[in-house]
Amino acid sequence: MSNRRTRFAVLLLAFLVTPALGTAQTSCPPLDTAAAWARVNRGWANEAGLRWSNDSLRRVLLDLRERDQAARVEFAARATDTLYIRTLMARDSALSAQMTVILDRFGLPTRAMVGAKGSDAALLIVQHSASLQARVFQLARAAQPGQISAERLAMLEDRVLVQQGKPQRYGTQFSLAPDGRFAFAPTSDTTSLDALRIAAGMPPLAQYVCLLEENGMRVDRSTLPPRFRTSGDPELQMNPAGIVFPARRRP
Repeated sequence: MSNRRTRFAVLLLAFLVTPALGTAQTSCPPLDTAAAWARVNRGWANEAGLRWSNDSLRRVLLDLRERDQAARVEFAARATDTLYIRTLMARDSALSAQMTVILDRFGLPTRAMVGAKGSDAALLIVQHSASLQARVFQLARAAQPGQISAERLAMLEDRVLVQQGKPQRYGTQFSLAPDGRFAFAPTSDTTSLDALRIAAGMPPLAQYVCLLEENGMRVDRSTLPPRFRTSGDPELQMNPAGIVFPARRRP
């Protein structure tokens, strides 16, 4: 498989937000809405009483998100389909061009500008645009606290690091192998990996992988850190996930 396609898979899988796809490979533990990562996630997503300054831009971003997600409905079943991948990359390129215009005109869409959903939609488009990631990562890091989702920022950091050939930090990135399985990208610190993920509003790695598999993704578990390689890992039972995982909804 070409390096271009491998990079595409790395940039696509980490935040799976399409509905349930394919045939479930495993059954995950019940979701725990009181989990620490869930509270972080829910706190960011809560827009009750929130006012934002640019509602028209918010609507544009939400439309871009819907177009991005509509193109990914068949991803799990067609990840090795060259024609499908090329079509998806063309869609991503078109959305990236629109996002570039938005960034040039308005700057980074923040919570204050477009609400949590609008900001998340912008970061979702960027996460599927390799040419924008480094630029937006720097803008996001410079933003005021609470203006960008910690989860989206962590994911974007991983994408930038992987693009630079460096180990990821949060364990969000995989690459597509020729056999159709997804390999976990090298990670800098697996000891504190779950603590980093939870602080950023992401489920523990074992739950994340389980949910990917439950939605039809074929994960090469031999590439995971040793304690996460078996589906019956005690960590999965000790740290059930929190609120609805992205694979089961569209944010």
